[in-house]
Amino acid sequence: MRNECNIIRDILPLYTEDMVSPDTVSYVEEHLKSCEACRREYEQAKEPGQTKGKRDAVPLLKLRKKMAAKKIQTILLTAVCVAALLVSAFAVLDAPIYLPYSEGLVTAEPVGDGGLCLTFDEEVTECDYDVYPDPDGGSFYYCDVQAWTSLWDRWFSDSNGKLSATVSPGEPYPIKAVYIPNDGNETVCFYGDADYEGSIVLPRLSLGYYLFLAVAALSWTAIMWLLMKKNAGLRVWVERVGLYPLAYIASHCIVSGFGTTSYSLPRDFFLIIFLSLLLYGGLLLAYGIWRLKREMKEIDQ
Repeated sequence: MRNECNIIRDILPLYTEDMVSPDTVSYVEEHLKSCEACRREYEQAKEPGQTKGKRDAVPLLKLRKKMAAKKIQTILLTAVCVAALLVSAFAVLDAPIYLPYSEGLVTAEPVGDGGLCLTFDEEVTECDYDVYPDPDGGSFYYCDVQAWTSLWDRWFSDSNGKLSATVSPGEPYPIKAVYIPNDGNETVCFYGDADYEGSIVLPRLSLGYYLFLAVAALSWTAIMWLLMKKNAGLRVWVERVGLYPLAYIASHCIVSGFGTTSYSLPRDFFLIIFLSLLLYGGLLLAYGIWRLKREMKEIDQ
């Protein structure tokens, strides 16, 4: 009975503050009915100014709050991880796979007043074109065409026949030639008069510069972390800041692999930024959970 009274008196501060489970409430109330000493202790705990019990309960209250915060952060971390996984899957599955020119990949037929109808092979699921006037000032236009597919289209999309597009110059001048890239080399003219040399489609290099900046920022935070061994508060902030360049580097690898070039820069850069923010939020939550676990261990000790 004595051991039971000791347990009840340890619980009474939390019971008084209504911070115990329904099962514990029933257990305490059942004991108070038959134990006069514990009832007196309970009545004293309810009186104004009796703060000793509350002071004794402070560590337990802190522990309870930390456990609740840890639970919320764990739920948020799970949601962020699921969102990051979905965005990563989209970035990989929807990434354009540009198709080099081959016989029959695309054909062009005149239509209307100076227009063309482009018809693509069934392998092509997306296309784009750019119409521009003759650089030498002639009364005609040139057209550059791009054709691509994606893993998503290859694996999950049902083919509804061949893709087609109608090219209209906008003025009563004909389209003299149509070009399509060929593995990063000089474009191939597959329709019309090829007296114009065409152009070379080169990848954009900006992602490499951004990746270099992220690596430099991560290195700088690592140096600052080493220099702040004696300042725990600033060191925590350096750790939190340093998680973003780490998230950006991981996002770059997911979206663009280990390469630093891109033929679709706006899409890739937007996905990298969006995914890096998700990963950064997840890393911050994981970091917060780790710190809470460490603080809870210190309280238990």
